[in-house]
Amino acid sequence: MPEQFPKGFGLRKGLFYGIFDFMKLSKWTFGALFAGFATALYILTMMPTVGLIDSGELALACAEPGIAHPTGYPLYTILGRLFVMFTGAEAVVATNLFSAVAGGAAVFALFMIAMLILDVFHSKTRDLVKILLASGIALLFGFSATMWEVSTETEVYALEMAMDFAALFFLLRWWLKKDFRDLLCASFIFGLAFGVHMLTVLFAPAALFILFDGRKNLNLKQLATASVLFAVGLSVYLYLPIRAGLSPYSNFGDPSSWGRFWRHVSGWQYRVWMFDRSGQELVSAVVDFFVVMLNGTAWIGLILGLIGFFAALFVNRKAALVFGLIALSTLLYSLNYSIPDIAPYYLPALACFLLCIAVSGGTGRRFGFLIGVIVLTSALTVGFVNYFRSDRSNYYLAEETATNILALAPQNSVVYLNNWDWYAPAKYLQRTRGYRRDVFLLDYELMRRSWYLEQALANDYHAELAGEAIRAFIENVKFFETGATIDPAILEGKWREMHTQIALANLRSGNPVLGTPFAGELAEIWKTAPKRPVGMLMQIADTLASVKYIPPGLYEIDELLRLQGGMSSREIALVAPYNLIMTRRAEFLYARGYLDIAVEYLKRLTEMNPENYRYYQNIAVIRIEQEQYEKALEVFRKAEHLMPFGSKPEMIYFDLERRIAQRDSLLNQELEDD
Repeated sequence: MPEQFPKGFGLRKGLFYGIFDFMKLSKWTFGALFAGFATALYILTMMPTVGLIDSGELALACAEPGIAHPTGYPLYTILGRLFVMFTGAEAVVATNLFSAVAGGAAVFALFMIAMLILDVFHSKTRDLVKILLASGIALLFGFSATMWEVSTETEVYALEMAMDFAALFFLLRWWLKKDFRDLLCASFIFGLAFGVHMLTVLFAPAALFILFDGRKNLNLKQLATASVLFAVGLSVYLYLPIRAGLSPYSNFGDPSSWGRFWRHVSGWQYRVWMFDRSGQELVSAVVDFFVVMLNGTAWIGLILGLIGFFAALFVNRKAALVFGLIALSTLLYSLNYSIPDIAPYYLPALACFLLCIAVSGGTGRRFGFLIGVIVLTSALTVGFVNYFRSDRSNYYLAEETATNILALAPQNSVVYLNNWDWYAPAKYLQRTRGYRRDVFLLDYELMRRSWYLEQALANDYHAELAGEAIRAFIENVKFFETGATIDPAILEGKWREMHTQIALANLRSGNPVLGTPFAGELAEIWKTAPKRPVGMLMQIADTLASVKYIPPGLYEIDELLRLQGGMSSREIALVAPYNLIMTRRAEFLYARGYLDIAVEYLKRLTEMNPENYRYYQNIAVIRIEQEQYEKALEVFRKAEHLMPFGSKPEMIYFDLERRIAQRDSLLNQELEDD
């Protein structure tokens, strides 16, 4: 037996532990290896192009570089820009890769925190057990569905988690080991983290508790020094007014003045989604909070985390309180913020529940090893389960939809969009790939903001054609933006007049005006205007004009068909125009007597909606009008299983067979007469 094995140490056990003998190099090496494993999976499942939500806008901000939507995310934009420059890849590919690397960094930071806790609270526990527990905790978080998702697309949350956990690591190490340099590092990184996302504020209650508890090791001079470093990190926000002053194309909010800067960093426009929920909605939000984390960790991760949290209350109440405060802050904040993409806001709570496993799980020699094996095995199981649901290496739905919107728009047209998931990807394609720059895209909701209209006037002649009306609205809406008193009726009148003049001025100049589609409030603007379907859009035009034939096969819907039946609610909203616009085009063609072309569109609709009986029924009705009874009979039989309850298909078949017999009888009679 080798000398390093104790006397009586069995060969089998010696070989097993010998595998881990190289950990003497550094425990952090294991953290890097497991984080590298997570990063590799993120890259393997990474989105290849632009995605939904803020993907297109953030990638565009990093490409130019520019200013992203509130709160601006200056540190993310700067680092994202460096990724674009150094990788040489297309902007959105580089920023998707940036998220994957940041996600791996977050996993490593969580490993560091777990190992710190184990080293301090369970110093006598073997290093092997600590590594099993720390790596299992980090991977349980990294393999959760939400963390995996934000690490494979252009989003700020992966970097936010990496920064927050790095700052929390140094703050905890100062608390537990009393080295003032750790507090300085924590202060600076927390300041920087605010430059990624305001989610950092969720760590404030826990940070204040730690500072209060460790106040005996902190004097006013040290506190002032830490505060200065926090401010230095926070100064990354100076990027916003400096860059905005140079008037980049991507300049959301134009925070070049103090008023606009404050409204931007404070998220002024998002306050309408805060503190507006009823009691019943709050209960539903609490349920959603836990359901998302349960489903995201295949139930295993959150259950282990909750067990760890309650066990930690008996092992070290102060540590449990720190992590409990972060989880509680996360819950309270997310409850009162009613946005659809709220799931990433739950990530700090999930991480803190999991870290409680480290607080409670390293006790005892054999029991600690067993817990370590269970946690790491659970993490690998969650990773296996979530791999297939998180694989978006072939995800093109947002690009496909944006391409269809732009591709079939008339030359030099003005296109109104009232969905951010249409506008952001389409704008990205225009600016970074130069695709259909002749189309003037307008975000209907952003047109309520003075800065957006000012940029439209500065960058596109389509807007300047209605410059007088646009400037009149800008002048009045600025009163609203600054909190000054203004008559709502006057503002509404200027708002409607602006849209009317944009349409009239461009139509007079030969520029088509369209929208996707005219629905909701947007429909009211041109309620009485004649409209007809063109491509993915509804065009303000004389409905008696000649019909341009657009074969339904021109619509790229391969990705839509691939994802059919497995889409999220956001994806369903994204592709809603396909059904609406194709239905309207079929109705339009039918009314004009183009029956065969109308059937082509209805057939395309059956491909996208194979369970919708209405489209089959409409095809059959048209075939009956054309006296093509055999084709109608074929359609009814194909869709018989979709017929509403109580239908009597045999009656339909009997009627069609009667019509066929009658038609054939008349034809035979005509032949005999001839």
